[in-house]
Amino acid sequence: MKPIIKVPTLSELTYQSIKEQILSGNIRPGEKINVDHYSEKLGVSTTPVREALSKLHQEGLIQYIPRTGWRVSRISKKEFKKLQEVKALLEIALAERALQYIKPSDIPQLVVLNNQMKSLIPTNPEVKPDLEKLLMANDRFHMYIFSFYPNNIMIEILQQSWNNLKYPRLIWISSEEFLNKFYDEHNEIIEAIRKNDAVRLRHAVEKHLQCGTKYIEECLEDK
Repeated sequence: MKPIIKVPTLSELTYQSIKEQILSGNIRPGEKINVDHYSEKLGVSTTPVREALSKLHQEGLIQYIPRTGWRVSRISKKEFKKLQEVKALLEIALAERALQYIKPSDIPQLVVLNNQMKSLIPTNPEVKPDLEKLLMANDRFHMYIFSFYPNNIMIEILQQSWNNLKYPRLIWISSEEFLNKFYDEHNEIIEAIRKNDAVRLRHAVEKHLQCGTKYIEECLEDK
């Protein structure tokens, strides 16, 4: 039986096109997105454009301003630093606290999750990875660790901080630096857990966070 090949809808193609332009910087933070303009540019009706913008809004990449319209979400370097500080404190604390609950038999799943994430990187450098799937795979890896610590409130707050930083996180995960480093950095985290070394784990998580923070700050405006 031949596999069923799913053909992307006009809405999905429009969504991917606009999203790629946002993440590549062709549409800058704060820039207005005109429905009619993209309808004409992409050769589609306004309906798939509106559907695409609605999905991008749900992801936090764009925002709707009354009497103004759609604009690419803007976050200043100052705002990012504040939000990232909260995120970093939570991730480090959760990783440290989860360590005592993780058994040796739990570690192979971490290896599986890291390998699954690596498999999402196309072998052809000219082919771009699906950033949404990559981000979800990254979150699954980290959340697997955090979930061992029995404090759902901390985890819910962390998930909210991830949502608040969706755009900057996609900027980071789309970078060549991230694509080249994440697998080894995740393995450092796995090895620290394998050795039950809290100090080593903290350093591995901090290293993983610091690299992304620096890159994102360079991409954001100072305002």
